[in-house]
Amino acid sequence: MRGALLDRDGVLLLMDEEALYQKALELALYGAGLEKTLAVLARAVREVGEAVRGLRVRTLEEEARFWEELVLEASRELGVPPGKLLPLRYYHFFRKAPGAEALLRTLRARGLRIGVLSNTLPSLRESLAYHGLDAHVDGFFASCALGVAKPDPQAFLLALEGLGLAPGETLYLDDDPENVETARRLGLRAAVYALYHRASAN
Repeated sequence: MRGALLDRDGVLLLMDEEALYQKALELALYGAGLEKTLAVLARAVREVGEAVRGLRVRTLEEEARFWEELVLEASRELGVPPGKLLPLRYYHFFRKAPGAEALLRTLRARGLRIGVLSNTLPSLRESLAYHGLDAHVDGFFASCALGVAKPDPQAFLLALEGLGLAPGETLYLDDDPENVETARRLGLRAAVYALYHRASAN
């Protein structure tokens, strides 16, 4: 084994619904009320998801423009000064998954090259840096930047090429069984990473 390829969401980061709710409470004070604020934020989350699924945002520059448009629309609807929302990013509402740093350190201690392959916006590196995990990673492969998303085999092959690894010498961990099955068909040593089972067992 020379390397490891990991998914981000469900393996390294988790959605922090409490942080999102607390931000909604803060923004609701500007007058729109909690129900409307939650609805606007939920719609923004859906729009991010749609942009990722459609591979519509290919570069960090495009992502910055997409985010600014999203934020300005939300600020108008909620009566919130844009300056309160513009510094935010979607990954501010994630949290580090239990054991994420320990997992990366263990893989690094074994001398493995580490990559993260995620169906996400181009700011994959920035999302991991915000949570203090980027220093353990050698390659960052976001579907939007690659132009192809898992479970398409090409996404895996592009990530392997970027890391300089062959499938048979690479471990792959993901919480989505469909992605794991694709990786296995390509020859990676793939396994479903059952984070919640691990957490409940501890």
